[in-house]
Amino acid sequence: MSRTTLPPPFLLAVCLLMAVARPDLARASTPEYRTVNASQYGKAVVTERTDARNLRTALQLTQADITRYFGAPPTVFSAFADSKDPRSGGATFRVVSGGVESRGLVTCSVGDTSTRVAVTWIRSDAPAGEWARLLQKPPPSSPGLVSAAAQPEVAHGPLRTHVFPDGTGSIGLAEGWSTDAQTATRTAVLQGPGDAAITMGAFFTVMTPQSTLPRTQGTLVAPFTTPIEVLQALVPQFSQLSVRQGGPSRTIDHLTKLSDQKANLPGGKSSVLQFGVTENGPGGTSKHFQGIAWVEVDPVSAGSFMLSLTQVRAPDAIFEKTKPVMFQMLRSLKTNDAVIQQKSNQQVAAQKQWFANQQKAMRAQQAANDAHNQQYWDNQKAREASNRSFEDSQRDQARRNDDFDEYIRGFRTVEDTQTGIKTSVDLGNVDKIVDDLNVHDPGRYRQIPLRDEADPLPSR
Repeated sequence: MSRTTLPPPFLLAVCLLMAVARPDLARASTPEYRTVNASQYGKAVVTERTDARNLRTALQLTQADITRYFGAPPTVFSAFADSKDPRSGGATFRVVSGGVESRGLVTCSVGDTSTRVAVTWIRSDAPAGEWARLLQKPPPSSPGLVSAAAQPEVAHGPLRTHVFPDGTGSIGLAEGWSTDAQTATRTAVLQGPGDAAITMGAFFTVMTPQSTLPRTQGTLVAPFTTPIEVLQALVPQFSQLSVRQGGPSRTIDHLTKLSDQKANLPGGKSSVLQFGVTENGPGGTSKHFQGIAWVEVDPVSAGSFMLSLTQVRAPDAIFEKTKPVMFQMLRSLKTNDAVIQQKSNQQVAAQKQWFANQQKAMRAQQAANDAHNQQYWDNQKAREASNRSFEDSQRDQARRNDDFDEYIRGFRTVEDTQTGIKTSVDLGNVDKIVDDLNVHDPGRYRQIPLRDEADPLPSR
């Protein structure tokens, strides 16, 4: 979607907000918002409203809803309209509630009978990658997500409920199906009989060929085009990554578009694709699968974009008979918004308690330092020992703080020891990434924990 800035009168109208009490956006009676993604840092919700027949009214009413939810009016950074479709547009916003700052995006699309509204917000202190998680494509929830040609018959048979261990939701599993997914807020894989499988909510950051951002082994590169063209460009790269990790190679032999869908973000593109893929295992085994994928590409910056993917697949012989039950399981996914919100509140409380404990520890440390200083003047040798003890204690404390800061940030520095180039890497995947990088050039790449960058141990 190309954007045009709205004229000043429109922007003024957008800024007319009402400060009222705080009900939950996802449960507001007028309109009713549906949660499509949520985490401890933010949420993405959508609704269809019939009380807004133009873009201006839709934005005004939505920002009033935001005010009710947060208990404080948002500050509008900018409003925009689609230069090709004046009935579509949105606005970015910032809001502070309970001392916590959040930033968000509203997008609206005015239809003939109703207006589709999507609202996504995230805390400003969220780790890198959380915004992308909120914007990833949710799994299909209704038959309308697939064209009539690809629509399976309604599945029959009971599903057993798999509750995600962290309490964030549940999904129904058919007989013979299993999953070790721990949460409803991350990628989940369901394994079925005969090598059938479902992957829900996978997302990847992709660099464009023109990007000047640093690349490491495993960086995905493709032009920002249509979902089908992006997937065609990335499958060989996915195959190479799989082989490096000891898995099978993958080759797509046919890839067709079943339908286009409305993307979650302005400028994004979304399609439902059908594919056939051959997997060649390390031991010479070969299998062919049929599948359907929901693929969305959304621009992130001038040099990168995000790919989100949900897919169902099964071997040729059982795909058609397995497809109905796979769709049935996808439609059974439920999220527990109350638990997701509770986990967010618990983390905020834990952070506050940690800072309070840190202040108390610092005061106690200062008192200990005063006592040591008194002894320092009595005996030079004792003073030197006390100094070393104090410095070690301060450094150890700082290094512990660095470990916690690194955990909160969610990334760690990786250095190419030959060139000296340093890159920030996702903390949860850093071990595997460094191991992969060193496969062909052992010892070249090394991790540098934050504690060793900020508070290195002295050489003695």
